[in-house]
Amino acid sequence: MRLGTVVAIVVLFSAIWTTPCCAADPDYSVFKSRPRLYFNESRLEELRSLKDEKPYSDFLRIIRKRGRGLVGSRAPANLLRYNDETLRRPADGLVDLAFYHLIKGDPSAFVTVQDLLRTFCISPRWASNEDIGAAHSIFALSLVYDWFYDDLSSALRLMVRDAIIEHAEILDEIIRTKRLWWAQSRGLLQNHNYVNSGALAVAGIALYGEDRRATRWLKTAADNFKQVLPLLSPDGASHEGIGYWSYGALWLLNYYMAMAPAQGLEMVRSSGFLRNTAKFRLYASLPGFKYNVDFADSPMVDFYGPGATLRCLARIFKDGRAQWLAAEVERKRRMSTVLWQDYIWYDPEVQPQDPQGLPLHAWFGNLGILLTRSSWQDDASLVFFKCGPPQGFHAQSKKIYTGSHIHPDAGHFGLWLGKRSLVNDDGFLLKKFSLNHNLPVFNKIGQLGEGTDVFNLYDYKKGKGATPEPRFVSGEGFQAVEAELAGYYPVSVRPNSWKRTIVVVGGEDVFVRDRIVPSGSTSIYYPIHLYRKARLLRNAGKGKVCIERDSGYALNFHGDGFRTSFKRYAGLLRFMGKKIPRSGMLYQAERKTSSPSTMYTAVGRTVEGGTDPSLFGNSVAGDIIEVKCRSGRYRIDFSKLEVLKL
Repeated sequence: MRLGTVVAIVVLFSAIWTTPCCAADPDYSVFKSRPRLYFNESRLEELRSLKDEKPYSDFLRIIRKRGRGLVGSRAPANLLRYNDETLRRPADGLVDLAFYHLIKGDPSAFVTVQDLLRTFCISPRWASNEDIGAAHSIFALSLVYDWFYDDLSSALRLMVRDAIIEHAEILDEIIRTKRLWWAQSRGLLQNHNYVNSGALAVAGIALYGEDRRATRWLKTAADNFKQVLPLLSPDGASHEGIGYWSYGALWLLNYYMAMAPAQGLEMVRSSGFLRNTAKFRLYASLPGFKYNVDFADSPMVDFYGPGATLRCLARIFKDGRAQWLAAEVERKRRMSTVLWQDYIWYDPEVQPQDPQGLPLHAWFGNLGILLTRSSWQDDASLVFFKCGPPQGFHAQSKKIYTGSHIHPDAGHFGLWLGKRSLVNDDGFLLKKFSLNHNLPVFNKIGQLGEGTDVFNLYDYKKGKGATPEPRFVSGEGFQAVEAELAGYYPVSVRPNSWKRTIVVVGGEDVFVRDRIVPSGSTSIYYPIHLYRKARLLRNAGKGKVCIERDSGYALNFHGDGFRTSFKRYAGLLRFMGKKIPRSGMLYQAERKTSSPSTMYTAVGRTVEGGTDPSLFGNSVAGDIIEVKCRSGRYRIDFSKLEVLKL
């Protein structure tokens, strides 16, 4: 065989080997008959036959109640008073009432549905016309158009179709030209992108075969999600917090499940994010499973579901633990979180499986998130630690810098006892600062991206230093993380090094060592936000705080040359347009120096409870320290990330 032929074969084989496998182009011709969105005629008959069985009958009851609550006593006459956030209410209510009538047959609900359709059709503006308010509206009208195509009068059907076309064209133009932030690279990891693009695709399915523009909308949405899916955190974690996870993940599934008849679910099954994200939601659940860890802009509850999202993932991946978590959260929240998608995505063949027997910790390395607990019981403790880039190492490696619902909080830690936050940040205040979290700032300046109500993406992208991946170790009864975090600070105050090492024993006792090497004369300010009932015991010695007397949790701080203080703080949290008061106790340590400094922080259950809040041994210095807590005495080697029980 000639050498040239051999080379050609090798080159051809190499090209085949290195070319990524791509799913076949979607076959839109499957969208012929109606209904075509989320179910066909035979599946609809099956869904209707289940309406009197549990849990379907319970789902329907909540869907009807939710629809009425979102719409109100009667359909609004116009949409003038709605903005992008509030317009979601009547749009979501329209879908709820339409679905209830579709399954149950409720003429009064259908009257309201038609009234709402007319209101949307005669309103020239759907909020800004360019964001999630319009997207929820397009989504709602597209579903109703498809589900009730033969039931709508010809005049109303034409009005709805024209309204869908008008507003879908706006979203399509924005995505194709990348005119607005949510369609640009910085929006690819943001829930607005998923909502707007997903709604455009649903409009394309609804009008496919009737309007030639529908195919363009479908392609525009598909091109967008081809960029999004590979960027999502492969370990399933969310950089926006659980509240926005519940919104974004739901809309990812809204898109992929609507497109499933045309392209299957292989892209979903091959996605690390979608395969692992139910696990992330499980470990981010607070003990008791009614609430969740709150970080980034998200509160202690999901904005949407999470039952529908978890049930869909359970159906796709045959995940019994996702199925169990969906039912458990709903049980604890009295089914108030049910969505219409719960009804269609629930798969009774997937048997629920509780988390007993699972490891008590999980490490989500892309975002540098450790979640570890003392048990799976309702009264357990839970520790949260976050030390990765705001958007994750994976997206950062692809030079994708996202913004919005993230915080300048690399190195932050928190601790919950049951649903009570004993150590955490002070919530999502009106502006984002690192000093709102439990980590040091330098000359009162925190990490890149702080200072505005939306994470300052440009400053972070421009000024970021080296941010090496943290070192994680899991041993018998403990987890440890070491992270170099100096690169997250502006050059003007960036220390030569800030290495934070955290060790968690038994999911309930936390020991932190910080070594800071300033680049010059620097004021180091280190805040720790504590439970509002925390008290400083004067006779207990310097640096000792009783966080909660009944549980015996205490805070110990040691740092040579640091001045400390303890005071109450109060602020207004901002969630979904609302301002909610929040208060707590603030422990502060401060020192001005040009020399290397070392701080030790301990949070745990003390041997004597509130009478003696001591956690450190006699000597606190160097790489190795001894600690004593209710679970025992330990020798911790911070340099080797080792824990030895004495």
